[in-house]
Amino acid sequence: MSSPHLRRGQSLVLFSLTMMLVTLMVCLTLSFSMKVREKMETQSVADLAAYSSAVATARTFNSIALMRRATTGHMVAISGVMSLISWTSMMRANVNAARMAARGCPRAAAALEALDVQNAEIEQQWHKLDAEAGVQAFNIQILAFYLAVMQGKMFEQLQESVSGGEESFTAKLATLASEGSRYPHELHAGPTPVSVGELVHATSAGDDHAMDMAMASRGYEFITRRQGMPALTGPRGILGALAAAGGSMRITNGGGSAYWGSALGHGGRADKTWFTWAEDHAQVEILFPGCVPFRVGATAGVKATDQQDTSDNHWWTPASAQIGNEDPGMEKQYRHTMLPCFPREYCPNTFVGGMAFNTTDRTADNLWAQPKLFALAQRDYKERGTLGDPWNLFFRFHFTSARSSTFDNRGLHLADGTDISVQSALATGLAYYHRRGRWNEPPNLWNPFWRATLVASDIDAGGDLRRGGTDIPDTVGGSAAEAYRQLILAGYRGVH
Repeated sequence: MSSPHLRRGQSLVLFSLTMMLVTLMVCLTLSFSMKVREKMETQSVADLAAYSSAVATARTFNSIALMRRATTGHMVAISGVMSLISWTSMMRANVNAARMAARGCPRAAAALEALDVQNAEIEQQWHKLDAEAGVQAFNIQILAFYLAVMQGKMFEQLQESVSGGEESFTAKLATLASEGSRYPHELHAGPTPVSVGELVHATSAGDDHAMDMAMASRGYEFITRRQGMPALTGPRGILGALAAAGGSMRITNGGGSAYWGSALGHGGRADKTWFTWAEDHAQVEILFPGCVPFRVGATAGVKATDQQDTSDNHWWTPASAQIGNEDPGMEKQYRHTMLPCFPREYCPNTFVGGMAFNTTDRTADNLWAQPKLFALAQRDYKERGTLGDPWNLFFRFHFTSARSSTFDNRGLHLADGTDISVQSALATGLAYYHRRGRWNEPPNLWNPFWRATLVASDIDAGGDLRRGGTDIPDTVGGSAAEAYRQLILAGYRGVH
């Protein structure tokens, strides 16, 4: 029978082992719960950043759409100014026609003197107003150019905001979430080049600007409104001078337009290198009592190009030795010149530029070029060091002298040495185009109907690993990317 003294202390050993296990379970529980809480915090930062990126993209695209409309308005205004220059030039053509008619009618000789007086009055104001009109067209194009520059600046800022850099939404939100933390640099933004690539793709390789700006390249009636003008009468000016000699003037088949084109004649697109034109034409009939009716075709026009091109011109017919038929000398080149144009292989060009949507991408696989925007928030636990949290234990223990074991609750490396010290959270926003009642309308940067939402990261072919997309692993990188690949291959559908 054994001695009672030899059995004392057995409960203490069991109690010590139990307490050790309880301590380990408590530490594991604390560590796991903290990791879950920190994962939720990291995911919240990523979600907020992704939605902010989508909202910023939608607002930027809407602003660009409005500025493009304003740019088109400026192009129309330029056409309107050019059209007025052309239309008022018909006055000089009419003076020439009246002089030619009076010269051929002896009874209208007195009208020549009156017409010369009228021509002197016109000449006094003509060059001043003509030059001012050219400057006005030039200034309008400058404003349109600045609108185009503003679009580019806004787009640059947008790319920076979604790139994952220091000025990105993710970085700023991570800084806000880290206020008061012992490890302010632990939570940070990860680079998201996919988002920048999506924005660049959405605004490139398209012909949208040509279609949109076609409106500005057609003057016709909505600018000129000169078709079917009635007979002109009045006591002053050319009409008054003719009336004093018993004459009258009638203008028929009148019309005019303003447009862009490579030559005089309707045509041209905003994505080509064209001049800006305006032209007028009419049939002028002048009657003097006792004389044969005088009829002549009258035309007027103006051509504007960039400052490096010297072919600017302004003309009217019929011509006369006294009045001429175009702006004299160098005046034709500086009165109707537009902005400088570089590089020269794309000149002359009336189009001032601006953003355009990629209308060539018409597939659902890439969401019709609508940009998906990744936000990657990461938490680097190495910032805490090995003694950062008291419940993240690391110790060695052994039950025999031959073998020993370790317990590492810090979670920085797996047993095979794989680095798992960085916690990653990925979220995806989408800037999409929708006009109420028009789901079939393709996305564009002409109408301000862009909206924002959060979507699954594999919403398109580029984000779906099953369809060959690599956007997600390329963004996350490291062991997390490989873990994602293995999960997808095993049938994981958690990103849906």
